[in-house]
Amino acid sequence: MSFRCVSAIRKAKARGFRVNVNCTLFNNAVPERVAAFFDYATRELGIEAITVSPGYAYERAPDQEHFLTRRSTKELFREIFRLGRGHRWRFSQSSLFLDFLAGNQTYKCTPWGNPTRNVFGWQRPCYLLGEGYAKTFKELMVETEWDRYGTGNYAKCANCMVHCGYEPTAVMDTIARPWKAAKVALAGIRTKGPMAPEIPLESARPPVWVFESNVSKFRDELRARQQAVAAE
Repeated sequence: MSFRCVSAIRKAKARGFRVNVNCTLFNNAVPERVAAFFDYATRELGIEAITVSPGYAYERAPDQEHFLTRRSTKELFREIFRLGRGHRWRFSQSSLFLDFLAGNQTYKCTPWGNPTRNVFGWQRPCYLLGEGYAKTFKELMVETEWDRYGTGNYAKCANCMVHCGYEPTAVMDTIARPWKAAKVALAGIRTKGPMAPEIPLESARPPVWVFESNVSKFRDELRARQQAVAAE
């Protein structure tokens, strides 16, 4: 963490703000260094919580070489959580999502759980994949072909375990089975033994590379609308 970030966090805390840090991990993450960072963030800086997630190889990412596979994600988080036993790190995520990262839950994503809206509209199907836009939230929910996306359905989603899609699933599981979440919260995340069954990937449809063309198309439409308004 840079001096500028630490200085900003300390100033925010001194003025009474609650501070949460976002931490995205890639395949070059060293468990011991991550654990040391979590200790520093929670103990030394006194932040309220950490949002943690594995990096995902989304289409527009400038660096495609340092993303994690599903297996390496689970192994990485198992080692991090093993190192963190008794450290009382504070996360802004559910116990079942963290348990999922460690390979102890079989979840499918809920892409509409954290919808994204930008200048083009409501992004389909999720924050990470831009394959079209809806004008309204209702249009997004009703007309998006959700079954065409997600791990096991679409090759682009094969290695995704990101919180924007899987945290909503974990939260719904928590509401449906609160005793299950409580057990993980009290006993801690299991870091040894067999992992939960993985979602088969054999039937996933091949990727369609449409992000750049979509952005170009909708950017032109947006400019046209702005010019029309200015001309009135």
